[in-house]
Amino acid sequence: MIKEKKSAVFLFCLMFLITTVSCFAQSKDDLQKKVNQLEKDIRTAENLLKETAKSKEGTINEVNLLKVQISQRESLIKTYEQQISLVNKEIKRNKNEITTLQTELENLRQEYADLLVVCHKNRNNLNNLLFIFSSDDFNQAIRRMRYIKQFNDMVKKKMNEIEDTKSQIKNKLSQNETEKSNKQKLLDAQKKEKNSLEKDKKKLDTKISNLKKKEKSIKKDIQKKNKEAQALQDRIRKIIEEEARKVREAKDSKKTSVDYQLSANFENNKGVLPWPCDGIVTGKYGKSQHPTQTKVTIDNHGIDISTTEGTVARSVFDGEVSTVFSTGKSNVVMVRHGLYFTLYANLDKVYVKSGQKVKTGDKIGVIHTSATENTTVLHFEVWNDKNHTNPKSWLKP
Repeated sequence: MIKEKKSAVFLFCLMFLITTVSCFAQSKDDLQKKVNQLEKDIRTAENLLKETAKSKEGTINEVNLLKVQISQRESLIKTYEQQISLVNKEIKRNKNEITTLQTELENLRQEYADLLVVCHKNRNNLNNLLFIFSSDDFNQAIRRMRYIKQFNDMVKKKMNEIEDTKSQIKNKLSQNETEKSNKQKLLDAQKKEKNSLEKDKKKLDTKISNLKKKEKSIKKDIQKKNKEAQALQDRIRKIIEEEARKVREAKDSKKTSVDYQLSANFENNKGVLPWPCDGIVTGKYGKSQHPTQTKVTIDNHGIDISTTEGTVARSVFDGEVSTVFSTGKSNVVMVRHGLYFTLYANLDKVYVKSGQKVKTGDKIGVIHTSATENTTVLHFEVWNDKNHTNPKSWLKP
């Protein structure tokens, strides 16, 4: 009964140790993936800022890019802190294990010394065949032979245990040196990011200060863009209402035109849809404060993705092109996925036409690049019937 309890406790401790090590490794890998992604996003933001900086005057998009980059750097610094914390825990764990192993080594050495004492006292017997031949009978001789063999095996086993423990201590010491080196690299990287963060913040303050001097022209630009955005939303709603009317007519005539299976597939892929293009989000979904005008609120029905010149927007899911229309400056494409719609705005060349079937990843059009601001921004929206939703919740993290 006692043996069973000891076995159960041992198994529990073993499972706990395995789970702890597994979680540590998993957490370490997850953090490294996050660091890699943030570093990639920061490089993207830096490259886009270089392109935007070619413009003679500061732009709102440049301010947005700087804000995104600052946010990314802050996230990266926090992630470095988490990594450093994990490394510190690993170093502490190794130190504890080293202390335990050193105690174990001392005990093993003492046990080995005791065996040598026994061996020395019985050297005349153990090393002499007389010990065996002086047996009273054959069975006693066999027992004495076994005794000598077991004793020698015990000595060898103890020696092996000592060497194995010494090897474990050496490995743990080596691991700790590696962890200390990793910690220093993380501290250096964190320090570098903090310096870059301070530079970005100063640069942002300068850009905002310069843009505030052009308050009249900015307000005029805001009004113009609001009017364009409202016109776009009115156009979208009319298109969706027209689509809804067609559905009602199809239902009345018992001819369904909505692919409900496609709707279900689209909905089931929420959170894992591919991005319509590479880049970083510089315009968030929903209401937010204008970068330079504190009293002005922006209401974005989608997201704005800043990317590089010549980038192509691609369909995020299978569907049918509902409509293609021009805003005067650029083109807009709406793709229907059953009861859902995705919208790709601010396009130059368009590769699709109304009624065309598209697959995930198919080219929709080339994203427009502003000649005056040197910015390439895709406006992307997701609609569920007549309601706009946050596109980021549909796309892969």
